[in-house]
Amino acid sequence: MKERTRIRKLIPCAVYDVEAMESWLSDQAAQGCLLEEDGIFGPWAYFVPGPTRPAAYRLTSSLSSPEFTGPDEEARDLSAAYGWEYLARRKEFYIYRAVSPDVRELDTDPQIQALILRAVRRRTIGSIATLLVMGICYPLFLLAKDGQLGLLVQYPWYWMIPFACVVWFLSLSFASSRHYQRLGRHLQEGRPLDHQKTWRPQARRHLVCSLVSALLTGLLVVQLVLVLVFTTPF
Repeated sequence: MKERTRIRKLIPCAVYDVEAMESWLSDQAAQGCLLEEDGIFGPWAYFVPGPTRPAAYRLTSSLSSPEFTGPDEEARDLSAAYGWEYLARRKEFYIYRAVSPDVRELDTDPQIQALILRAVRRRTIGSIATLLVMGICYPLFLLAKDGQLGLLVQYPWYWMIPFACVVWFLSLSFASSRHYQRLGRHLQEGRPLDHQKTWRPQARRHLVCSLVSALLTGLLVVQLVLVLVFTTPF
């Protein structure tokens, strides 16, 4: 029987729940699954199977580097000097791993962490504003300008799926903003992050959210294809 060299698992944590993500990755290491380099792809995480071993994971902000190539060489060297290896990027966060039990923490000041999360939250609020304007306000403005608001009632099927997508992803963005706010307040009070947070209670909810997002996105794509097919002259 061929030995497995790679294991793929669905990530059970929302992007913004950094504590749950760190805890989940550490639990996988305890089961003999170490996150491989660049092992995050969409909702999936890829692991290298091996002997069970303790490993700590930390997520730090990636806002300082707009590129998707990871932190710069200086940041990698500094982290390596502390015993942390850069592995992957998951949207607004870099993922580091340490296998030594006595490593220095990457982020030791909760106040600085709070400031970083505040910056991440500002970007989230910016995406909320963009989605609200481009997904709802601007289309309504164009219809009102052309005197075609009645089309919303006449052809409900035409706008219901796009509107549902905008509302759904707006709700997810609001949830992430609220989480960052609570986490930032927690850090401002001088309390560190819980790197062993229980992630299992949120796993089912995150799976449902992922399925709804995939379903709405699929319906939107199908609708766009149908619109293009039936409105394009031959």
